[in-house]
Amino acid sequence: MPFPVFVVAWLVILSGLAANLVIQPIPPVRAVAMVACGLAVWFFFEYVMHRHLFHMAFRSAIGQRFVFIMHGNHHDYPRDPLRNLMPLIVSLPLAVVLETLFCLVMGYDWGRPFFLGFVAGYVLYDGMHFAMHQWRFSNALLRRIQIHHLRHHYHDHETNYAVTAIFIDRLFGTCARKHHGQADRSEVRRRA
Repeated sequence: MPFPVFVVAWLVILSGLAANLVIQPIPPVRAVAMVACGLAVWFFFEYVMHRHLFHMAFRSAIGQRFVFIMHGNHHDYPRDPLRNLMPLIVSLPLAVVLETLFCLVMGYDWGRPFFLGFVAGYVLYDGMHFAMHQWRFSNALLRRIQIHHLRHHYHDHETNYAVTAIFIDRLFGTCARKHHGQADRSEVRRRA
């Protein structure tokens, strides 16, 4: 999916979700707290999905094909801009299912702001993921995140699963050991 399409589609969706909280108001403290909770849950969800689903080792040919279509093709072609974002045909139905689930489990007034935070985390993740593969950064923090993620692709795909909250890899012991600091930076220059 082209990056501008991703940006426009998700800005419209996020704006609609935020407007819905204003139109059918809930207490502001609850809204802010639940948006923050949804965002925090996203960071762990992102890590768990990437580590345990996207890199699942199936024995069957069907399982292996599923993982390849879902994520393996991105590892084979990490610089392909059309493989750096989840297609809307997949992400939108998942979003509808998750919002419904959150509202059923938490109630409408708790589930809506939680979902807004969760989906904002997803948009941050997918946007950053695209940028980590397609752009070069002079900003020290973004450069550090980029090096972290590109080590996952070019040095050890069994480490550095987090993209938006890289501290989670340290928390779970999946952070790649630093090696060849200068080589990592030059690798990023070549790959980005």
